[in-house]
Amino acid sequence: RTGRFYGAHSLSQFKQLEKKIREQPEGLQMDVNLVSKSQQHTEIGSDFYHGGIVYPYHASLDPAKFHQELLERALSSGVQIKTLCAVNKIVKKRGIFQLQTEAGTMTAREVVVATNGYTGTVTPWLKRRIIPIGSYIIATETLEEGLVDELIPKDRVITDTRKLVVYFRASPDRKRILFGGRASLNETDPEKCVKPLYKQLKIIFPQLTKTKVSHSWMGFVGFTFDHMPHTGNQDGIHYAMGYCGSGVSLSSYFGTKLGQRLAGLPEGNTVLTEIKFQTRPFYSGNPWFLAPSILYYRLLDRYLS
Repeated sequence: RTGRFYGAHSLSQFKQLEKKIREQPEGLQMDVNLVSKSQQHTEIGSDFYHGGIVYPYHASLDPAKFHQELLERALSSGVQIKTLCAVNKIVKKRGIFQLQTEAGTMTAREVVVATNGYTGTVTPWLKRRIIPIGSYIIATETLEEGLVDELIPKDRVITDTRKLVVYFRASPDRKRILFGGRASLNETDPEKCVKPLYKQLKIIFPQLTKTKVSHSWMGFVGFTFDHMPHTGNQDGIHYAMGYCGSGVSLSSYFGTKLGQRLAGLPEGNTVLTEIKFQTRPFYSGNPWFLAPSILYYRLLDRYLS
């Protein structure tokens, strides 16, 4: 449990954070700490922000290790996992599903779709409800001793109030900075994302001006039109997706609840089960509106917030 620092990218946004804390609904108050600009060096070695909020109970983990442990537990429980075996078609006949895959056809009583940002044409109803958005991340080279302690002294994960948010943290071994965000108006490849992300990183941390980037990668997260995750059943197919950038925690929770529902356990139902899964007219799964939306948000961040 490292906590999260939520930086205000402008003075007006800091005032909004003050108001947000002051006007928390009775009975729903969160344990948060307001940090002024004069105090923020206790949280982040940067003058870029105008203060912010600390959420002390937010946490971080190593997603690769988490995934590996989930995989090992599934395998040790007798689960069979078939890799490189894409499902090309799902057909339901007399209550039984037939799944046509690259390795042949298999049958199943129950089918779970948890494709999130990679939802495709096999499930068109779901594809029309998921907005795939690329998340681009870079990692610095190994930094000199003591520099990470200067930049992120309390090992917080860090985000900010911009519409086009950036997100960053120290690597688990506290030798590098991992930095993510949007790299361009349209989707690009990990190599091309380095320059724009590195530029943003140096604005926040001028101390890294001469630091090199050693790694870059990307993946698709799944957003929804109502900014809510969704789980339910459509035409007999169970689904869980739409985590809006918080999939490491939410997918684990939804997966547990969905498994409980499949087992007939009442605790598998949540307030998020079967809420209306929105789409929009003329949307088929290709976010053609992404580039103009990003440009609009970029203008908001620069001039109106």
